[in-house]
Amino acid sequence: MSERGAEPEWMGPLPASAGCDCHICRPAGSYDVEDRRTIDTILRHVWQVSLVSDEAGCEHGDHAHHHPAQDHHGTAVPAFAYTVGLGHRCGHPELLMSGLDPTVMHQALNHLAHQVMAGRRFAPGDVLEDVLAGVPVVVEGVADDGLRETVTWSGWFHRRRPEALAIVWPSTAGLFAWQPGAPPVLDERQPPSWRDPITHTGGVAVDPSWDFPVPPDRLAFSCVHVVEHGEAVLFVARESDREHSEDWSLHCGAEGHATEEMRRAHLAHLVRSAPSLRALSGLGLDEQAHRPTVDCEWTVVTVP
Repeated sequence: MSERGAEPEWMGPLPASAGCDCHICRPAGSYDVEDRRTIDTILRHVWQVSLVSDEAGCEHGDHAHHHPAQDHHGTAVPAFAYTVGLGHRCGHPELLMSGLDPTVMHQALNHLAHQVMAGRRFAPGDVLEDVLAGVPVVVEGVADDGLRETVTWSGWFHRRRPEALAIVWPSTAGLFAWQPGAPPVLDERQPPSWRDPITHTGGVAVDPSWDFPVPPDRLAFSCVHVVEHGEAVLFVARESDREHSEDWSLHCGAEGHATEEMRRAHLAHLVRSAPSLRALSGLGLDEQAHRPTVDCEWTVVTVP
């Protein structure tokens, strides 16, 4: 399901990716109610998010179909959600999440599907910072076991073996399942057997290097919007300081923060929450960096 916004109520047939053989491009003679609902939802909204959970719920019948969270052996599995239709419209793999509240997964997948519709293409190893508040996620390929257990409705709709990418989330402290100290629940809610193994690098590596000129436990200034509300870091400053030799400030980019809006946090915690900050490990004294969004490159300036 997409958020329609200014889109018309009925978008009608949309251009399909080359060679698409889905149920929109080649309709069958008849469909049951659930099949027809999926086709109509993708016609109206470009994609559908399917929620697979005993507790899944949605405010509108067109927006998702629901099944109990069980594998093909009847064994209980974590709740999961995935898109259906991105192959037809964009030639892009479906997107899969598991183990979170269905509403959170629904919103996250809609957010990412909008980006796919706008032309973005995701690949295994991508690190995204604008999906869940306060933590990054990692994109991984979905393995054969995962395809069999999860995105089956996409296989039916597209009339082919489905393709999908998993959106993998960390603990609230920003630790991924493969990193030391991560809680076991991460693997319980995101079965590793569902994903193709990859070598994680940079800030999401098993044991990331620390290249900043100050220790990881150095306290930095941040704002309530970043530390408590999970907003993105869009401004960084490294300033000379007589008492501490230097101070680091990392905040949401808004101007004129009041004193009561500022917080102190370990630099390592802020960097773990936003691995793209590692690009600024070589920021010079009395330099500032800013970016309009998390997807943009940093602009570095020297403060007189």
